[in-house]
Amino acid sequence: MATPAQLESLKQALSYDRPPLCSGAISPSPEGLYLYYGKKNPRFIDFASATPVDLDLLTAACDTATFGRGNDDVYDESYRKAVKMDASNFSVQLDLAGSGLMTTIEDQLLQGEAEKMRIRAELYKLNVYNEGSFFKAHRDTPRGTDMLGSLVITYPTSHEGGELALRHKDREWKFDASSLTVTQPSPSLAYVAFYSDIEHEVLEVTSGRRVTITYNLYLVDPASRPGVSAITPNLKSTSNLQTTLHGLLKSPEFLPDGGILGFGLAHLYPVTFETELREMANYLKGEDAHVYRACRELQLQPSLQVIYSEGDRYGVMMDRIVRDPDYDYEGGYSYEDTLIGELGGVSVNKIQDAAIERSPWVSNGEDEGAFITWISPFNGKNQLQDVSMAYGNEVSVGYIYCSPCIIARIAAASDRI
Repeated sequence: MATPAQLESLKQALSYDRPPLCSGAISPSPEGLYLYYGKKNPRFIDFASATPVDLDLLTAACDTATFGRGNDDVYDESYRKAVKMDASNFSVQLDLAGSGLMTTIEDQLLQGEAEKMRIRAELYKLNVYNEGSFFKAHRDTPRGTDMLGSLVITYPTSHEGGELALRHKDREWKFDASSLTVTQPSPSLAYVAFYSDIEHEVLEVTSGRRVTITYNLYLVDPASRPGVSAITPNLKSTSNLQTTLHGLLKSPEFLPDGGILGFGLAHLYPVTFETELREMANYLKGEDAHVYRACRELQLQPSLQVIYSEGDRYGVMMDRIVRDPDYDYEGGYSYEDTLIGELGGVSVNKIQDAAIERSPWVSNGEDEGAFITWISPFNGKNQLQDVSMAYGNEVSVGYIYCSPCIIARIAAASDRI
């Protein structure tokens, strides 16, 4: 068993202050402020000198903005009030690579792995928020297991309000594009890039027009490095956790008979019902990658698991996503019989002892009688998310969000030596 002091040292080593976003302003080439739009009646705007009439015409060419809720495309002005244009109806001359913006984003969001990985930006939408427009809190629509985040670029149009509020783990950041662009010496673009699972909200525009284009951000071929997290922070940023855990492993008083460490993850990831969780090690973000790398470097055989819950107390831990786990199959199989007996899941008791924060690992296999010691707590985020929740600009396209757990196995003290 681990002592409270040992657990506390690990929890302190987990502290992670790097925000899940990056933002700023860039001064593009003159062409970077050009926008071409419309198929039947092509038009052009130079945002360095856009007039109110130019913005009126752009607004008139847009469609009413809906949002995705599960499998439905919903129009509800109490939740989202804005207009939008699909990428097929406009084009921009902004050179993301040539401006240096992609390098900045890769350095910030890939966190130490930018020399090995690249991000692909795919133009997605144009949005216009007029006076009184807003978009309540939501997450972006999950579009693929390689989806990393979103890039929102705001044009230098005069407006007040319309700040983008971003929230993660009880923290909030506000991105005020209007205040940022107005202080630049030349017409500039404001940008913010963030992980796609971060909750965000467009606050009400109180005057003027807020015009943005959005890109979806994808990782480029992380499968070329199997088993290595694409977004793992560099070794220096993992040294605190890794050093602390390594020191505990050398102590015969830390889990002397061995055991299992559990880490509830901080981020959500797009999955399908056929996703095998081991593949997700290539896509871990921020503090999640921080944990995975430390466990892997110490040869603790980290694995990703998801918990299907039948109630508040018990669940079944799986290494893959399965469809309809609560369905009673013909032949009398129960929820637990199906996931454990047929699909190899493990029953777990989610109730935690407040003093030592562990839960029984109830298994008929080799781990019977062992415990999961939760270093960062298991919670509702570590299960599949309700597909009826509000996502981004469109309905879900076959993916749902999931946040698995990292499970690491600790050998007995005599074997660790």
